[in-house]
Amino acid sequence: MKPRFVIKLVSWMCLSIVVLYANAAPTTEIVPLGYNMAEDVIPAIQPMLRSDERVSAYGNQLLIRAEPARIVEIKALLSQIDKQPSRLLISVSNSGGSSGVERGYQVDGRISTGPADIIVGDPKNGNQARIINRQTHSANDGVRQVTANEGYPVLIQSGQSVPLTTRTTDAYGRVVQQTQYQDVTQGFYATVRLNGNMATITLSANNNRLNRNNQGVIDIQRADTVVTARLGEWITVGGLDDASTGNDGDIGRRISTQHQSSSSIRLMVERVN
Repeated sequence: MKPRFVIKLVSWMCLSIVVLYANAAPTTEIVPLGYNMAEDVIPAIQPMLRSDERVSAYGNQLLIRAEPARIVEIKALLSQIDKQPSRLLISVSNSGGSSGVERGYQVDGRISTGPADIIVGDPKNGNQARIINRQTHSANDGVRQVTANEGYPVLIQSGQSVPLTTRTTDAYGRVVQQTQYQDVTQGFYATVRLNGNMATITLSANNNRLNRNNQGVIDIQRADTVVTARLGEWITVGGLDDASTGNDGDIGRRISTQHQSSSSIRLMVERVN
């Protein structure tokens, strides 16, 4: 074998080794993302990384340190993950009502028995008798809607801050009055993920209101749940039914009351695009 040929062969082999080593040596590449946040993508690609490979967030970009061939593989995976999320319309319906019935009688009067008078009730306007028959009905309905991207949490809430006054007694027997503002809100917080035509919704909904009969009392309704629903269909995620009865009476008065209330929370998710 000629010496010149041997020198060329050795040189070519050395160059090939250098090129192979250069191609296999780890390098760092910045990969921009189109739709997703870097912090959301990293957990998806972390399991496929080798022990000597690294990935970190840099704004809305990824810093990947790996061999060039491996970077190509990781970028191919990212192209499957970093897609435009579906736009959704989330609707939450709060519906409910209450009814009450109060029946009975009340007598107000003064009866003279000679040495003493018997007073029944409060006879300011002379003797009188009343038949009590009251019925009340109320409704509380409403639908709240918000558009959202799949996988991203959304919050919609409305309401008011109302003053609530409390009275306590201090160590000296004095009455201390305090007024604090309390938020009375209605709305929901939700995150939706899709699997075909099925949506998995993480929902926290509230429908708090001032009590109609006592402005110092807040009626609270809340539901926290994870449900799966078909797109475009209403589903019920929670409901309450409450009923109460009572009887009260003494001399010249007898009253019976009945109260019933019900409420429900329904949910629907629709695809916008």
